[in-house]
Amino acid sequence: MRNQMIIERYKAVRFYIIYIAALVLVVAGFLHGLIKIPKDLNTSAVFSNLVCDTSFIFILSLVAAWFAGNDFLNRTIHNEIKAGYSRISVIITRTITTVFMGLLLHLAYIAASLLGFVIKAGFDSSVFTVVNLSWLLVVMLQICANICIVMFIVFALKKVTSGIAVTVIFAIVSCNILRNFISDSVFRLTPFSLAQTSDSQTLILSAAVAAVMIAVSMLATHLVFRRAEIK
Repeated sequence: MRNQMIIERYKAVRFYIIYIAALVLVVAGFLHGLIKIPKDLNTSAVFSNLVCDTSFIFILSLVAAWFAGNDFLNRTIHNEIKAGYSRISVIITRTITTVFMGLLLHLAYIAASLLGFVIKAGFDSSVFTVVNLSWLLVVMLQICANICIVMFIVFALKKVTSGIAVTVIFAIVSCNILRNFISDSVFRLTPFSLAQTSDSQTLILSAAVAAVMIAVSMLATHLVFRRAEIK
């Protein structure tokens, strides 16, 4: 698996789509912080609006699906299996890599938005609290769960184009449309909503649901892929 991770890192660095996605999120975040966020908020309040923002989760899903789906198109996965690597290692290495990509993109959006706001309104240290750090860590776990679901879709379909289409539509419906209509229900504890408040009950329950969804998604991915024919 170590060799596989080295290869995945090499591929990720040369995956130009992530740089385009990062540029889009940084520009969008910066303009959001500079223009849209009210000037009378403090930095912690701004962080509260950004950390649970699901507006661009579909971009994270697109990047993950494109990166993993390409390996079915160019037969990289086929070659790995022929070389003797286990299917579970194929799943794990791509999940780790795409999760890392998704986290970096979300953090880039938060940082760019904060920068835009700070340039306009000035900086204060209210953002640096243990509660905010815990909130961010829970959200990162939820993003991990979202990416794991993307991996399940990609490995089930085994095609880059259909994988991208299904995951992007799924992300938009679950993380944007449904979140706006049923966010007051138990849905708010799922990874599709991201933790909307920093109270301990919400964070604990949200983290627990995310952990369960990660485990279920990884198991489901393994089950659909372990006997799949790889061409």
